[in-house]
Amino acid sequence: MICTKCHRRFSGDHQFCPHDGERLAASIDIKRIRSKPTELAGEVIAGRYQVRGLLGKGAMAQVFLALDKQTGDPIALKLLDARLAKHPELKARFLVEAKAAAQIAHPNVVRILDVGLRDDGAPWIASEFLFGESLGEWLRRERVMSPPSAVPLLRAIALALGEAHRAGVVHRDIKPDNVQLIGERNAAHDVKLVDFGFARLVAEKGMTQAGVAVGTIEYMAPEQVVSDEPDARTDVYAFGMLMFRLLSGRLPFQGKTEAETLAQQLITPAPAPVLGVAGLAPGLEAMILHALRKRPDNRYGSMEAFVEDLDRVTAGHPPRFANKPLNAPDVYSPVTPFAITAAKFLYKKLGLNPTVI
Repeated sequence: MICTKCHRRFSGDHQFCPHDGERLAASIDIKRIRSKPTELAGEVIAGRYQVRGLLGKGAMAQVFLALDKQTGDPIALKLLDARLAKHPELKARFLVEAKAAAQIAHPNVVRILDVGLRDDGAPWIASEFLFGESLGEWLRRERVMSPPSAVPLLRAIALALGEAHRAGVVHRDIKPDNVQLIGERNAAHDVKLVDFGFARLVAEKGMTQAGVAVGTIEYMAPEQVVSDEPDARTDVYAFGMLMFRLLSGRLPFQGKTEAETLAQQLITPAPAPVLGVAGLAPGLEAMILHALRKRPDNRYGSMEAFVEDLDRVTAGHPPRFANKPLNAPDVYSPVTPFAITAAKFLYKKLGLNPTVI
C-alpha cells in the first residue's frame, strides 16, 4: 500500500499513512502524475506498458510515463531513439544500463522491472516510477544542504554504491542529477541512485573506445579524464565531488573551458570546502579531501570504508581512513599511450611542464 501524498509504502494492515494521515491506496492514479504530450501516447509496448506522456528527453533516449496494464502501477519507460538503435555499440551501451542496475539488489537503487526490444528494434527499459525530484533540482533551488540533513542521504547512497561495486558495477556518473529524492518537496524521506547509462560492468571489456571520456566533466576522476580504466575508486572520487557540492554549495573545479576543467580534475589538488560548521564539519572536510585524491590508491578503497568513517564522524570521532599515510606525490600517472598523450595536452592547458609525466 502507498500513501498518495508522501508516497511512502507500507505493508500489513495499515489503512492510513502514519506520517500524514492520508488514506493508503493500492497504487497511485496515473492521472495525478504530470507529463508532457507525446506522439507515442496510447502505444502499448510488449503488450503491457501503455505510454501516457513524456517525462524527459536526453541525447540518446526519451523517458515516458507509462501504465503497467498488469499491475495498474505507473512506471518509467526509457526508450532508445530508433535512429541510434541502428548502431550496435550504442544499442549495447543502452542495454548495459539495464543489465547493470538489474544486478544490484539494494533499496536505494532504482528497480529495473523489464527490458525488451520494440518492433523497430529500439531497446527499452521499464523501471519503477520515482516520485519526487532529483538532488540536482533541489540544489539548484536551495544551493546547499546542512550536514545533519546531508549525512543520512550520503550514507544511503554510499551503501548503494558499495552494493553496486560488489556486483561488479562501476557507475561512472555519480552526480546530484543522478540521485533521486523520494517524497514531498523539501521533505524527502528516501533516496535512490539512478541512471546507470554510463555504468561499466567490470566483467565486460571493450565497451568504451580509448579516447572517449565517459561521465560528467565536473565530477570526473583523473583516470576518467584521460580514458584510463575505471574501478570502484572512480566512483569514490565522484562521490567526493557530490559531497563537496552538497555541503559547500559549490564545486572545486570550474575552468573557463571544458578542457581547463578537465585539466584541473587531472592535476590541481582539491581545495578545502571550508564548511565552517562546528563539530561535524572538520571530519567531513577530511573525508571529502581524502575521496578527492588524484591517485586512486590514496582515496578510500571502498564505499564500505567511506561509510565506516562517516559513522565515526557522526559519532564525534575523527575519521580513521582519511588519516592513513598517502603515497607521495599525490599525482595521477596515466597508464595507456592515449592517456599519456591526453595528460600532456591537459598539462599544457594549465601552463605546466608535461615532461613530469
